Amino acid sequence: MPESMGRSAGIFAIACVCGIASGMFGIGGGVLLVPLLGLLFGFSQHRAQGTSLVALIPPTGVLALMAYAKEGFVSWRTGLLLIPGVFLGGIAGGILAKKINPRKMRQVFAGILVLLGVWQMLDAWWR
Repeated sequence: MPESMGRSAGIFAIACVCGIASGMFGIGGGVLLVPLLGLLFGFSQHRAQGTSLVALIPPTGVLALMAYAKEGFVSWRTGLLLIPGVFLGGIAGGILAKKINPRKMRQVFAGILVLLGVWQMLDAWWR
C-alpha cells in the first residue's frame, strides 16, 4: 500500500475512534484528534487544531446532539447561553493562536490536558 494510502487509512481509523469517543463521552477533537494528528502524522499544533474543527463541529456535533437530545440529556438553556461565549471566545482564541509559536502552543495544550485530566480523575474517585 503506498504511503499516502496508508496515511489516509490511518487518519480514517483515528477519525473513527474519535467519532466514537465524541458520541460516547462528548470528547474527540481537542482531547484525542488534535494530539493524535500531531503525534502520529506530524501535524503542527495549529494545523491539528484547525483540522479537527473542520471534522468535528458540523457533522459529529450535530449527530451527537440529536442522540443526546432524544434521550433528554441536553440542557437547552445552558447550551444556548454557551453559544455567544464559545463564538466570541473562538474568534479571540483563533487570533491569539496566530501569535503563539507552535512549540509553546503544544506545551500549553498538553498542560491543560494534564490539569483537566487530574482534576477529572480526582473528582471521579472522591466525589
